[in-house]
Amino acid sequence: MAFEYGSDTLGIKNPFKFEGLILTIRGVIVTIIGIVAIMAVNNFVSEGAKVAGWLSLGMGVLLLGNGVVSTGRGIFKMLRFFVGRSVPASLAVNQGKSEAHVRENYIAYHDKHLEQMLMGRKNLTFVEPQGWLARLIHTLMPRLLFMPYPIRTAAQHLSSGLIYTLMAFLCYGLAWFSGTTGLTDINETPIMNWLSIALAVFLFFIWSGRRSPLKRVAQVSVASAGAGGVVMMVVFSVLMPVALSYFHHNVTPLPSLPFNTGSYILTLTLLGVVAAILGLVLTFFRASQANPKTEVSEFRKNWQESIHPQEIFINFENIVMANRRYKEIPNRVYRDFDANLVEQGSNDKGKFSGEMIQETQPVFREIPMHPVFKMLRIGGTIFGELLLVIAAVLFYQAIDAVTQIKTQPMVAIDALIYPILIWNFGRIISNTAHIFWAEMHFESLIVYFQCNGTYAESKLSTGTSIHDSTRSENVVVRSSMTPWIITSRIISSCFAESGSNNLEYYRRILELHKADDDLDKITGEMRDFLGDRETIASINDKDLASAGTIFQVNQETRSANSQAAVSQDKKTEIPHERAEGNLEKDDQKLSPEDGLSLEDK
Repeated sequence: MAFEYGSDTLGIKNPFKFEGLILTIRGVIVTIIGIVAIMAVNNFVSEGAKVAGWLSLGMGVLLLGNGVVSTGRGIFKMLRFFVGRSVPASLAVNQGKSEAHVRENYIAYHDKHLEQMLMGRKNLTFVEPQGWLARLIHTLMPRLLFMPYPIRTAAQHLSSGLIYTLMAFLCYGLAWFSGTTGLTDINETPIMNWLSIALAVFLFFIWSGRRSPLKRVAQVSVASAGAGGVVMMVVFSVLMPVALSYFHHNVTPLPSLPFNTGSYILTLTLLGVVAAILGLVLTFFRASQANPKTEVSEFRKNWQESIHPQEIFINFENIVMANRRYKEIPNRVYRDFDANLVEQGSNDKGKFSGEMIQETQPVFREIPMHPVFKMLRIGGTIFGELLLVIAAVLFYQAIDAVTQIKTQPMVAIDALIYPILIWNFGRIISNTAHIFWAEMHFESLIVYFQCNGTYAESKLSTGTSIHDSTRSENVVVRSSMTPWIITSRIISSCFAESGSNNLEYYRRILELHKADDDLDKITGEMRDFLGDRETIASINDKDLASAGTIFQVNQETRSANSQAAVSQDKKTEIPHERAEGNLEKDDQKLSPEDGLSLEDK
C-alpha cells in the first residue's frame, strides 16, 4: 500500500525511537570492535602469527558487517514514521470505490467472518490452542488465549523452551539412574560425559529455535505445540545410554573428553530461564490489560413508509455512514449494498433485501500499560543489546585463544562457545522485547445493516378539477421493511514495522463493545430522513413567484387584447353612420311636389 499524504494526519508517532537508539549504540560499538580486529591483522602478521592474522581478519569482517547493518537498522528505526491516510490494514477486502486502486496483501478476515462475529456475539480471533503442550501452557496462563498471535506464539515458544529444558534434565537423570542401578553398564566409562554433550547440544538447539524475529508468518496463526517432542525425549533418554554402552563395549571404546560440559549446560539453563521469565512476565502484564468483550448493540423494527427500497440503502451509505467518517476519511466497505429487487407477479409490486458492512477509519489508541511493564520492556531491550555487545567483545578476545587450540583445547573451545551462547540469548531477549514495542491498538465503529421487505406501486393524482390550473401525478412506492442494525465499538491490534509497510500488516479484532449511543444516532437520522420525505410534488416559493409573474403577464396580455378589440369595433361603426347621414340628406332634397315618395324612390 503506497503512502497517501493528507494535511490532517492521524497522529501516530514512531514507536521504535528508543529501540532504534539502543540498537544504534550497539551497532556503533560492534563496528568499532570490528575495525580494531581488522587493524590488528598487521600486528599478528609482523609477529609471524599468520593464523591469528587470518582469524582476526575474518572475525573483524564479521563484526564490522554486523555492526554496520545494526547501526543502519537502528538509525532507520529512529527516522520519520510515515503514516498515510489509508493505514492501518483493513479487516477484510475493502470494496469502497475510493480505495479501488489499493491492493492490500495482508487481510485477516472475510466479510462473512465479520458477519458471524457481529450476529453471533463471538470473536473468531481467539482460536483454540493446538497440541498437548500448547493446551498445558494455556491452562497455566488462561488469559494468554486473548493475546494477539505474535505474543501467543512467543509465549508458547518460551514456555515450551522451559518445559523442554526441564524434561531434558529429567531424561538425563533417568539415564543416570539407569546407569547407577545397573540397568546399563556405564560405570567407569565416559558414557555420562557423552550424555552431557548430548544434553548441551539439545538445549542449544532448543533455544536457538526461539531467537527468530517477528515475522509475518507469526501473525497468520498460532504455532502448535504437541507432546511428540516430549515422547521422543523420553525414548531417547532410555535408548541412548543403552546404545552408547553397547557401542563402547562391543564396537570401540569411547574416548574421554578433554573438557567438562557442566558450565555450558549451566550457562544455557540460566540464560534460558532469564529469557523465558522476561518474556512471560511481559506477557502476563500485557494479558492483564485484556478485556475480551464480545458485546454489540442491536436494533430491529418494522417500518411502513412511502419510499423506494433503493433510497433506503443510498441514504444509509451516503448520509448516515458518511456522517461517521473520522477526519473525512472514507469508511471501509466490507460488503456493499445491493437492494436486490424481485418483482412478484406484476411490475408494480415485489420484494427486496440487502446488506451492508462498514467500518469507520480506525483511530490510534494508546495501550494501557502497567509501570512495571514499561520498565521491563525498556530493560529487555537494553539487556538483549548488552548481551550482543558482550558477545562481540568475547569474539574479539577469542582470536588469541583459538590460535592455541593445539596446546590449550579447552580454552579455545570455551572462547568460541560462550560468545555463541551469549549472542544467541541476546537475540532471543531483544526480539522478544521488540514484539511488545511493535504492537499498536486502534478503535473503530463497525456497522452491519440488513433490510428486508416488500413494496407496491400506486399512482396519486392531484389538481384534476376543471378549474385547477396545476396538476400533479406521482407514482408512490409503499414499502414495508424490517431494518436490522448491529453496531459495535471494536479494539483491533496491529504489529508495526519500520519501512514502507509499517502499519499495513494483519489487523485483528481483540474486543467488541456496545455502541448504544452510535446506534441511537443512526436510527434517529434514518427516521428523520423518512419523516421529511414528500409524497406529492409541491410548489416552492420560487415556483409561486414565477407563477405570480406569469399571472401578471397574462393579465396585461388580456387587458391589451380587450382594448384592441374595442378599437376595432369603433372602426367598424363609422362607415355605417356615414351612410345613414347621406340618406337623410337625400330625403331632405326630395319634396312632395315632386310626386315621388321615399318608398317610390
